[in-house]
Amino acid sequence: LKRSGSRALALIFPSLSRSAAMAKAVYYKLWAMTANWTARKNYGWYQVWTRMMPWAFVTVPGACWFTFGWWSDDWKKKATLGIWEPPLVHWDTNMTMYRTDFVKYHAQYPGIPYK
Repeated sequence: LKRSGSRALALIFPSLSRSAAMAKAVYYKLWAMTANWTARKNYGWYQVWTRMMPWAFVTVPGACWFTFGWWSDDWKKKATLGIWEPPLVHWDTNMTMYRTDFVKYHAQYPGIPYK
């Protein structure tokens, strides 16, 4: 009865065949992990976004509320769909060059009422 070489070795040294099988299993696992890395990464980001998106309904308006005063006049006008008007400025207040022409000359109550 003729046996193949690896089978004969397995009969003589059973631990050797187990370690070879374990080595194959380890390499298979490593290659599988490498091959599926992109899929796992994408699934991980999907999980992050699905858990974080409900908070966007609260945090985005909150961030806009707290930072509205720092926005430029043009952004305030765009964000409020044209409703925002600059506050009534007392005539004694300086109009700096950082204010837009809209605020200085064209608002409902312009900062500089004359041109």
